[in-house]
Amino acid sequence: MKKILLFAACLFLAISNGFSQDFDFSFTENYKVSLPARLAITTSDGNINVVPSTGDEIKVYYIATKMGKVLDINREELEEELELDVSHSGNSLEITVSHDFSDSWLDWKNRVDVSFVIYTPAETAAILHTSDGNISLSGLASEQECKTSDGNINISDINGRTTGTTSDGNINAKNISGNLYVRTSDGNISLDHVVGDLESTTSDGNILLNNINGDIRAVTSDGNIRVTSAKGTTSAKTSDGDISFEELSGSLIAITSDGNISGNIDHLEKELIAKTSGGNIHISIPDRLGLDLDIDAESVDVPLRNFSGESDDESVHGQINGGGITVNLDASDGNVSLVYR
Repeated sequence: MKKILLFAACLFLAISNGFSQDFDFSFTENYKVSLPARLAITTSDGNINVVPSTGDEIKVYYIATKMGKVLDINREELEEELELDVSHSGNSLEITVSHDFSDSWLDWKNRVDVSFVIYTPAETAAILHTSDGNISLSGLASEQECKTSDGNINISDINGRTTGTTSDGNINAKNISGNLYVRTSDGNISLDHVVGDLESTTSDGNILLNNINGDIRAVTSDGNIRVTSAKGTTSAKTSDGDISFEELSGSLIAITSDGNISGNIDHLEKELIAKTSGGNIHISIPDRLGLDLDIDAESVDVPLRNFSGESDDESVHGQINGGGITVNLDASDGNVSLVYR
């Protein structure tokens, strides 16, 4: 079998100055393209790793495996094992690997699967699909799409709108310039240094967001949400977990049905909404703002300087400093504490 030394910071979790890794492959093919290029890869039970290169050529390393072992075969021999469709013209390269489902289900242990390592020009829009494998994508400047049904997704250093979806795996993304949409049904999400609006959704996992310059929508049904250093409107919702934040600038909507909500807002605009049915709320905001307060809890601790309205130990309804920014805090089975800095 062939072997190559790959120099690339191709995984999000790699150290910042890159790393080298040996990998085995079956054969390679080179495809000349005009720029900007379009790359589409579809496989199943295989990994896809795409990294940037210079020039006007896409180099594809085919990694055919059987029972976990890389096969020393050529393209003609591979096509005897499965369906390989390659379409190449102008700026476009599409590669699709498919199996005869009747044969593959009956003898799945002897089925040949195909993974890819691909060097492509940085000016490439990629569409990467696999049904049971990991996807790693880095260093491209265009719109990107990554989709797997059972694997992890790692994306880094992308300049363009990016989508990453998996049904059972973790998603990591770093250094994204452009709107970002990520979704997993059973895994954690970690996003760092994003310039653009983002939407992150998981049904069973934690969400960690750091250095976000854009509007945020973060949703999980069973996990915690942590947001650090964000500018824009942040919407965070979980049905069973805590929501925490720091160094926020903009507006915040934080809702959990069984958890605490806590953090600090450096610059508050338009609205602050925080609700929990089974936890406490503790939030600090800048002093001397005009606020419209609508607060209910088992116990309320809110300084009421220059206040007009009604208040008691369990509620505050009225205005501070003439009103202005909506502040709606509700802890039906907990305490609320609002601190002015």
